[in-house]
Amino acid sequence: MEKYKIFIVDDQENVRKLISYWIDRDIYQIQEFEDGYSFLNALEDQPDAVCLDIMMPGMDGIEVLKQVRLRKPDLPVIMVTAAESLDTAVEAMKQGAYDFITKPIDRHRLRASLKKAVEKHSMTREITMLRKALGTAFSFDNIIGKSEAMKRVFSKIENVLETNINVFINGESGTGKEMVARAIHFQGIRKKGPFEAVNCGAIPENLQESEFFGHEKGAFTSAVTSRIGKIETAEGGTLFLDEVGEMSSSLQIKLLRFLQDKTFERVGGSRKMTADVRIISATNKDLENEVKAGRFREDLYYRLVVFPILLPPLRERKEDIPSLVGHFFEKYIRETGKKITAVDSDVMEALIRYPWPGNVRELENIIFRSVVSADTNRLMMVNLPDTITGRFVPNNPEDKEMHRMSPVNTDDIIFPEKIIPMPELEKKAMQHALRIAQGNLSLAAKALAIGRATFYRKLEKYNL
Repeated sequence: MEKYKIFIVDDQENVRKLISYWIDRDIYQIQEFEDGYSFLNALEDQPDAVCLDIMMPGMDGIEVLKQVRLRKPDLPVIMVTAAESLDTAVEAMKQGAYDFITKPIDRHRLRASLKKAVEKHSMTREITMLRKALGTAFSFDNIIGKSEAMKRVFSKIENVLETNINVFINGESGTGKEMVARAIHFQGIRKKGPFEAVNCGAIPENLQESEFFGHEKGAFTSAVTSRIGKIETAEGGTLFLDEVGEMSSSLQIKLLRFLQDKTFERVGGSRKMTADVRIISATNKDLENEVKAGRFREDLYYRLVVFPILLPPLRERKEDIPSLVGHFFEKYIRETGKKITAVDSDVMEALIRYPWPGNVRELENIIFRSVVSADTNRLMMVNLPDTITGRFVPNNPEDKEMHRMSPVNTDDIIFPEKIIPMPELEKKAMQHALRIAQGNLSLAAKALAIGRATFYRKLEKYNL
């Protein structure tokens, strides 16, 4: 286990040695400094906590603390002070010290304070790393596309990053609406705030208002405690409303009121509350038609659809499929640990020709499934589901009739007078099928009326 790094800064060697002696060496790695200058020079060594004496010659502890706050604002600093300098200790707390301990030092208090300090620092560091990871995960680099349609989407995302404008994302199921919403949040001005997503179609109508605005204790039969809603949870950040077209009419009215003046009341409450929340909404429905049909309020429509972004279906940007396949291929090779190094050309051709009713989500799931099922170092047709291979016929400008699915005509095989061993006969049948199918393995297997997995095993067996 990696040890936490503790810096001890004190001009008195005996104090440094005493503190160092009391600290558990199995948990902590100790480094000592006799003055603030040498300590500040070593600050880039990333300590997890600091024990800092206040009364030191040259640069005193308060000045050192101010420098730490400027350079490492999250680093916990425990001030060590003489009993007669408590006023200075109070000043240290105002300057951002984590804790202060008076001399003579209570070793139990010191150990407890250090334990809490390093735990806090470790948690803060993990949150920072998570935010960076989220920022990477939802950056434009992970919304894949080089097509003109996707370039327009990227341009629109960039337009809204530095604003609080309400964004409306329209697109078929599986096109990546939530990923775009997260990219806008984590790359925009609200990235330090929370991102809350709610699927309006997944919440029962009688619970929608409570889910959004929260409720007070006793507001209804099962409300045994008070509960905050999604709007309060998203304070200072973004609320993503997925499938907004499924919102009940009563909730539409209350959401409209919130969008108008940023105030709301919890269910069963009377106190006016406010929330600073950016709204990003999405749907796979034609919301304009929903307004015309009277199922969605026109005034709410214009509040939500301030800046629309249309995500094209995958079938309309097929030039992006190779890039998407490569992205998901690498992702799931890392996750599964498979040693797959290539994708067969007929696999890519089949993926490009498929109409993708489930869009990018369906493509990702199929690549994941194919990587898991692969038992060689190549992704082959046998690894694709029948929904794709069953409709795939390769291009053959010379004679497309060769690729029709039909059993092998055994009359085409010339039998000699001597008896042919079964393995040799089987090998000849496979060679004949491959020749007729122009090398398409999936078609050859179907023509021979054997499973693809069996066919691939026999290819290896006969070194074909």
